[in-house]
Amino acid sequence: MFLFKKLIGPLLLPHSVFLGLLGVGVLMLWFSSKRRLSRLLVTFAAVGFCFLSYPGVWSGLVGRMESKYPPLDIRRTDLSGIQWIVVLGGGGVMSDRLPATSQLSAPSQARLVEGIRILNSIPQAKLLVSGDSDGLITHGAARVLGINPGRIVIEKKARDTEEQAMEIKGLVGQDRFVLVTSALHMPRSMGLFARQGMTPIAAPADFQIKPRQTPLRPGEKFLPTSQGGPIADSLFHEWLGTLWAKLNGRL
Repeated sequence: MFLFKKLIGPLLLPHSVFLGLLGVGVLMLWFSSKRRLSRLLVTFAAVGFCFLSYPGVWSGLVGRMESKYPPLDIRRTDLSGIQWIVVLGGGGVMSDRLPATSQLSAPSQARLVEGIRILNSIPQAKLLVSGDSDGLITHGAARVLGINPGRIVIEKKARDTEEQAMEIKGLVGQDRFVLVTSALHMPRSMGLFARQGMTPIAAPADFQIKPRQTPLRPGEKFLPTSQGGPIADSLFHEWLGTLWAKLNGRL
């Protein structure tokens, strides 16, 4: 079931869908007599890619999801008894040719930096890094960034967020903890952890939608950019992940 999800999920993202339609349409133009259908497929794919190039609608939807949980204020009085800072892995690659911090993906880097920021303000807490091989990569980066190895715990069995919630419950027990993950990923993560009977304190990181320092120039918001596609794919990834979890009774 896990393999099925990993294989099918990426094929349902907007870029994959439009690319598939474009490929089928082009092949039909060259090798099929159904020219009308092929032209429709190519046109639909082209319109879809153009739609992805305008990030306004996607930014609005992502921004609303990312704002559900505010950044963690380390001055909160209820953090005094926290025992764990849990950082969910966000991808990476193990390679001796790269520095430890460069082995992390951009989301993993942002999550780890936020986790360390919080850890430095809570002396008694430990840093729990989770996620298959991601946990090992994050552990190495955390050590390079000055975290005492004795304060780092690795969870390396879980392959996705659902499994992370179950594995982490076995490690933290009833202890209170802070959960660090990407802001867009946080609503689904909080729901999955709540399903396991846990009530973590949310500490979102890796915000995709950020306030602009300068106002848009006239007409600029109507110009296509390369940013819309990745934002749309991230949004659909979360929607599909949430749907899958609900179908499996995890949410």
